[in-house]
Amino acid sequence: MKKAIILLNMGGARSPEELKEFLYNMFKDKRIISSPIRHILAPLISNLRYKKVWGNYESIGGSRIYDLTGKLCENMKKHTDTDVIYAMRYTKPHLKEIIGKYEEVTLLPLYPHYSFTTYESSLDELKETNYSGKVNIVKPFFEDERFNEIITENILNSVKNPEEWHLIFSAHGLPKKMIERGDEYQSHIEKHVDLLKEKLQGFKSVNLAYQSRFGFAEWLKPYLHEELEKYKNEKVLIYPISFMIDNSETDLELKVEYKHLADEIGIKEYKVVECPNESEKVAKFLVELANESSTSEG
Repeated sequence: MKKAIILLNMGGARSPEELKEFLYNMFKDKRIISSPIRHILAPLISNLRYKKVWGNYESIGGSRIYDLTGKLCENMKKHTDTDVIYAMRYTKPHLKEIIGKYEEVTLLPLYPHYSFTTYESSLDELKETNYSGKVNIVKPFFEDERFNEIITENILNSVKNPEEWHLIFSAHGLPKKMIERGDEYQSHIEKHVDLLKEKLQGFKSVNLAYQSRFGFAEWLKPYLHEELEKYKNEKVLIYPISFMIDNSETDLELKVEYKHLADEIGIKEYKVVECPNESEKVAKFLVELANESSTSEG
């Protein structure tokens, strides 16, 4: 029986055409915009924005998500005899293009926390494939001790004297109305921060804020730009808690755009921790997670 572990993520842009595709598919997603107006907005927004936005992407060399995910797959293969591949939600390769080669798959959404807009959207794509083989699905894993040890180690290795630094966990934002509709994302994020706080008590302070607000609706608070204003003449360390793989929202938004804001505020030192990415520890952990899912559902 031919089996595969398939990592699921959002996708990213390495060219203007890929950015246009990403924006179109994202705004067409019913989990992002529930109203049928999305069928009008998706082509409109993607056509209007991709040329303006591409210059920013180009400044960081495009999204690293493909390169890092490919390396992660290769490292995971060292710990399993099963194929390890990836699919993206909004750019190629799509799940429907690769899943048919296998009789059994373990889907591993690279989202530690549940949300309609990420985890559930990835599983929507499974329904669109008409796949008839056996499917195992890895659940959100933010409470897993192995995962939190990896995060803790990455954070502590990023600075020499944590007692001099304010640590901010930066989570991707979400419109408040989605939480009111029953999305568990906020509760998962807050529980995760509480778990990590117990392991990171040496910092000057540990707080949570939300980035990536888009549009005029109220999103989850506190907003990161407002949180940063508290730390003039202080050292600030950012950890992107929503992401497993570095992408434009870490490399561009956090490391470039928020760094510019930090300089304007007068923050003494501003640093962003890398995501878990493709390390051997991460690869081993994800294979274990996939195997456990397969065993529990088998």
